[in-house]
Amino acid sequence: MLKLLFDLFKSQAVVDVVQQLFQSKVDSWRIEIYKKLSDVLASILLIIIISFIFLMMLLFLGFGLSFYLNIILESSYLGFVIVGCMFMVAAWLMSLSIRSGYFQHKLYMLVLGILEKRAHGGNEDSHR
Repeated sequence: MLKLLFDLFKSQAVVDVVQQLFQSKVDSWRIEIYKKLSDVLASILLIIIISFIFLMMLLFLGFGLSFYLNIILESSYLGFVIVGCMFMVAAWLMSLSIRSGYFQHKLYMLVLGILEKRAHGGNEDSHR
């Protein structure tokens, strides 16, 4: 009877150790996923901020070019029409590149690069 109880306690200890090991591995994976997700979200937020600044710059440069062309062409609207047509051609070219999958591929490669950088960066930090 005593031997049976002793074997039972030993097997329970093994189960507890295996369960703790499994739980720590799951926690490690969860932390790694959170790190990668935070890197991707931070990069997306940075891209949004840079895009907003770029669009504001483009807006003011467009107005400046429009007013400059109005002065050169001695017109009150022709500069705006020319710059509007330039933006329309740019939008058309962008829509063609979106339809071809160019931007999706670039975005995919960007996210993949962020994840790989994080994977390599995490390995470098653990070796230090």
